[in-house]
Amino acid sequence: MNLLTIKNGTNKWNLQMNHVKYIISDSSKNYTLLQAIRLFTSKDKSENRTENNISTKMFINEKEIELKNNMFIEISEMYSLNEDKKLTAKSLMLKYLEIKLQNQEYFDTISTIDILLNSLSEEVNDESMLKIMFNGANYKQLIKMLSPYYEDELQKDEFDLTKDELILFQLDLVEYISNHNSKYDNIFVFGKLDNLSDKILQKINKIENVILMIFTNYYNDLMNVQNTALLQDKIIDFADMEQIYYDLSQKSLQTYTLQEVEQMTINYLQQIYTHKTHDIYQELDHFSIK
Repeated sequence: MNLLTIKNGTNKWNLQMNHVKYIISDSSKNYTLLQAIRLFTSKDKSENRTENNISTKMFINEKEIELKNNMFIEISEMYSLNEDKKLTAKSLMLKYLEIKLQNQEYFDTISTIDILLNSLSEEVNDESMLKIMFNGANYKQLIKMLSPYYEDELQKDEFDLTKDELILFQLDLVEYISNHNSKYDNIFVFGKLDNLSDKILQKINKIENVILMIFTNYYNDLMNVQNTALLQDKIIDFADMEQIYYDLSQKSLQTYTLQEVEQMTINYLQQIYTHKTHDIYQELDHFSIK
């Protein structure tokens, strides 16, 4: 288990994790931590941050993480296929295509394209004082020529897909990137995903070779309590159940075993942080004013 530390100004968060940590909180609590991670990945500077020396630093097992040696991917339930296909700097599709086109299986095809482009330049240059030349075809130049789109029997955009389908699509791209990465020390995936379905949780738990920080509002047993943390005024990390046991023993008049504390924690999360559906007509009687 690794220790991930995030520092931003006077704020500091520690997370013990293997490949995934589900951070349960409401929006007001997770916003500060999410923004700290976003700031770490940003190259933008503001006068305020420069004057006050404000920045985010991240560490794994107390070793500082260098942004250039690590890939950061933000996923979202508000993900826009229409925006992402523009292949801007933070585009997930762009990251996927960069990894995909560097696969050795495409080398011969890219080389053939390069030969054809040079042949075209020779034909255009024939008997003309105005000459042209191609700078060579590589994966980055080819990506500029691409117009990606989503297809599932028919071409679709974000308005044709459910929330779960959009999240699973992002996770599919992340999985491919993680399985074919040979450039980066770590791939960090983070984002706010509320009301996670079992299918999405199964997918997240299956992805390897990544470090996932999922901010969510509800607990699900598929998360595994040791892979969760509760973000309130501070982080309560359930990977360190012995610390939970110690803290409780200092405050409670009862005596419990470590195993009992772990089960109590699960019961608490199930009761307080499990999504429940309600039928207003079945429940209105409970609010009778008679």
